[in-house]
Amino acid sequence: RNADIVRTLKSHRLGWTGHVARIEVERRGHKILLGKPEGRHPGGRSKIRWKNDIIRDFKELNYEGDWKTFA
Repeated sequence: RNADIVRTLKSHRLGWTGHVARIEVERRGHKILLGKPEGRHPGGRSKIRWKNDIIRDFKELNYEGDWKTFA
């Protein structure tokens, strides 16, 4: 049951990624997806970005190409 929920969430995330990858570069969603965070991060754990989750999802699907091309 939990696996179904996780699979559904990943599917929605990848669908949203495809949508955002196709929109104009000036749009806020595109900037958030592909932009780099500014400023310093306090010590401790590293920054977790949406892009990192997407790349991890594609690796689980055994997709080795560029995720932007696939989207």
